[in-house]
Amino acid sequence: MPSVDKNLLKRLTILYVEDDESVRNELVSLLSNFFQNVFSAKDGKEGLELYEQRKDDIDVIIADINMPNLSGIEMVKKIRETDKDISILFATAYSDNEFLSEAIKLKVFEYITKPIDIRKLMTVLNELALMKYQDFLIAQQTKELKKYKDIMYNNNIVIRTDSDFKIKHVNELFCEITGFDKDELVGKDIDTIRHPETDKKIYEKIKKVVPVDKQFEDRIKNLKKDGTYYISNTSVVAVLNDAGEFIGSLMIQKDETQEAMKRREVQSHLIKDKGEIFIKGKEASAELQHEINKLIYEIENLKKEVKAAKADKDQYIYTVEKYRVENKKLKQEYKRLRNEADSIEEKHSLVKKVNKENADMKIENRMLHTKLENIESEHEKECKQIKVNFEIEIDDLEEELSALREKVENVENAEAVSQKLSYWKEKAKAEAKKVDRLEKELLNIAPKDVLVRIFGSS
Repeated sequence: MPSVDKNLLKRLTILYVEDDESVRNELVSLLSNFFQNVFSAKDGKEGLELYEQRKDDIDVIIADINMPNLSGIEMVKKIRETDKDISILFATAYSDNEFLSEAIKLKVFEYITKPIDIRKLMTVLNELALMKYQDFLIAQQTKELKKYKDIMYNNNIVIRTDSDFKIKHVNELFCEITGFDKDELVGKDIDTIRHPETDKKIYEKIKKVVPVDKQFEDRIKNLKKDGTYYISNTSVVAVLNDAGEFIGSLMIQKDETQEAMKRREVQSHLIKDKGEIFIKGKEASAELQHEINKLIYEIENLKKEVKAAKADKDQYIYTVEKYRVENKKLKQEYKRLRNEADSIEEKHSLVKKVNKENADMKIENRMLHTKLENIESEHEKECKQIKVNFEIEIDDLEEELSALREKVENVENAEAVSQKLSYWKEKAKAEAKKVDRLEKELLNIAPKDVLVRIFGSS
């Protein structure tokens, strides 16, 4: 089994739709060891009904294609009518071009050929769980950033500028405090809100320091539309793009005008009270000292509040920067995963091409098989015809052979007769010689009258 993150897999709920009961039970038993919940259905119709009942819980659907009542393709089409994002895997032996085209149209995450390779299935599900978890983290961080942004916009003056420190945007609180309209200052330099009593060098420093040191802090007296002023604890941070390049600034101001006025009132009261204390003399010193201590206590509390507010602001700025960096990393990771998804899509295209070639080869193979059967049929017919012809020819040859055998037998009889004739001829010759010899002997030894009786008169 490949390395999988069981904690990530436990976050997912699976719906498995398969009409083969033995295959379904076996895979459900295996998946139950890894996932939070595993629902199963025996066909597309039951799978659709189960999804509609538990669609808020189901994260991934694994489905077969060829099923009774409702096929996997038809089931997913109906699901896609209401849910465009749920992840779907097809596990099937069905692999023609029409299926692949439908799967792409339905945005199927992956398909696994049957029999299912458990290692490949778990690898795909682990990748899917990781992507869903990263999407969850991005969504959570987006919510947190939005919360901090809302807090910042609702409780602080916010001014956003471009890289030349021209005002691009101001929030509602800025308009409430200064009296300017939202679009009134857009395109103007940031020092437009500088009060005449504020040193020009402060804004020069902002423009010089922020693009380099990324942050500036100071207490600044700012101009309102009616010519009055407001005092703010001002922080300016750099805004960077994904490449880390400076593209503008964000000025966050906390209005401390009321606190400053209170401090001035306190100082005025102190001066006045000191005069009265000096006039009244020692009899009122204890009472005045008590009032002074009370005022000092209030001042210290105000200082603590200011310090706490500044610490909160620093923490917020740090948090914003931290999440910006993390968000940048997540974007890079998302881009990497997107590239991997594109690579998977290219693999799908390659699979589609291979399957098309396989389909073409299957068609060609069927054509060749049909042609071979035709050739075999014709060859068989020719063989039968040749066999018949040879049988006829063999019969003719056998008849000729029989005739030749009769002729041979006749020839053999003639030779025997000839041999007998030769034998008798030779024997006749021998007898003739014998007769001639006897005649000669007879002529030599027989009397003449005997010869006359034998041979007649000569």
